[in-house]
Amino acid sequence: MKTIQLDILAHADFSGRIRQTRDLPGLSRFAYEINQIRHKNPDGTLLLDAGDQFCCNYWGGVPVAKAQNLICTDAMCLGNHEFDWGEEFLQEAVQAAEFPVLCANIIEKDTHQYVTGVKPWVILEKAGVKIGILGLTTEYTPYMVTASYFAPYQVADTVNISIQMIADMKQAGAELIVVLSHFPFYIDKDGISGELPKIMAKLPKTDVFVGGHIPGDYADVYQDTVVLKAGFGGKSLAHARLLLDPQTKTIVKRECTIIPVGVKGQRDTTALEYEQKVTNPFSDFFETKLAELDERWELHLSEECKLGNFLADAMRKSGNTDIAYMNATCGGGALEPGAVTKQDIVEVTGFNDPIYTGIMTGKQIHELFELVYVPERYGNNAGLLFSGLCVTIDHTQPAFHKIKKITLPDGRMIQDKQSYTVATSEYMSSGGNDTGQIANQIQWHNTNLRFHDVLFDYAKKQGKLKVDPQTRLIETGTPQNNHAPF
Repeated sequence: MKTIQLDILAHADFSGRIRQTRDLPGLSRFAYEINQIRHKNPDGTLLLDAGDQFCCNYWGGVPVAKAQNLICTDAMCLGNHEFDWGEEFLQEAVQAAEFPVLCANIIEKDTHQYVTGVKPWVILEKAGVKIGILGLTTEYTPYMVTASYFAPYQVADTVNISIQMIADMKQAGAELIVVLSHFPFYIDKDGISGELPKIMAKLPKTDVFVGGHIPGDYADVYQDTVVLKAGFGGKSLAHARLLLDPQTKTIVKRECTIIPVGVKGQRDTTALEYEQKVTNPFSDFFETKLAELDERWELHLSEECKLGNFLADAMRKSGNTDIAYMNATCGGGALEPGAVTKQDIVEVTGFNDPIYTGIMTGKQIHELFELVYVPERYGNNAGLLFSGLCVTIDHTQPAFHKIKKITLPDGRMIQDKQSYTVATSEYMSSGGNDTGQIANQIQWHNTNLRFHDVLFDYAKKQGKLKVDPQTRLIETGTPQNNHAPF
């Protein structure tokens, strides 16, 4: 019996990385690897994008959507970062997409309808098989977007909506069910954990479940469902090859693998032309040298690091404040020894928020750090990058009793009733990373300084990058519920 072959390719968090960098392959090499599979099975290949795509600081969302068109994306779900730039930005990018953009569990507050231009699900036909694809976005989205930008939306009841939508897709003739989600999950020695398997367990059985949101490649069968997660800047593709009985359209064999996409691989010529067209106007910006670095600085989300201290120091200096703090998840990667360019700076901190300043009491600062280290919250967000403080923490203690003391750099204890000037990002000032119960108490002021410009200026003034060697985070034990991928 001759079977039907379906090749499902999935990726997430490409984040508009059209241009090749030291570590990322760029659109043309990414496209080449996709086409290697598609050319072998043109009628049976499905390319799925699990979100966080339009969030690009330079060329914007529309050129990224057109890049997705170019590589023949079949469907995409919204990621949390699709909401980073507001309604108009999102609508323009969605309108430019020649493929269905999906999200069933985020709706507009005023209309109670789906996000403008977005569908909850779609049925696509590949190799004669009708494939129902449901789009879902992480329920944590409201805490990962600047509050004013997400204000028009709300997260609906994901589980009940999904149960209904899966039934609707089957009623409409879907023979294979795929959930395309921007859900995170963590790869453990005994399987996976996190939002994706938690929600998957509450739904009717699906054939394929795609996740995203955090680094870590995965392609395997989990509880009789193919689960895929890959991507991050185009560095990989998850590939599931399904063989189906032509009569019953049921899966008889499943093969799962991760396809790495290197920075030295072959390029697709059409995609290369588009890559150069979009990125060449920004070449001076990317190649401008700012400073020198003597050693490698790598960003870590759950421990103190020189790169994190440098980023926080730049923010504090720009605001001329006593203290600065920011979410560690604002960046990633490393600065390498040698010349440091604008591109290098942008690659390690992709978010270019305005910087806000305000006044916090010592008590509020203490409560902020206690809040961050609540295990559930820490599992979703990891720690803070900060400047102007030394924090002593005992991870063996229960939530809200972990912070032992907080001092200024000269050793003086912060005082509960004393006021301190503070700088942070627009995102964190709006209560990002679920810190609203503290951030919303503060009267913040927009400095009208963008973080990338501040970093460029700070690096240029230093000439040779350096940070104060004083330890800022003194820890007993290790953070609870730590899922930091780097």
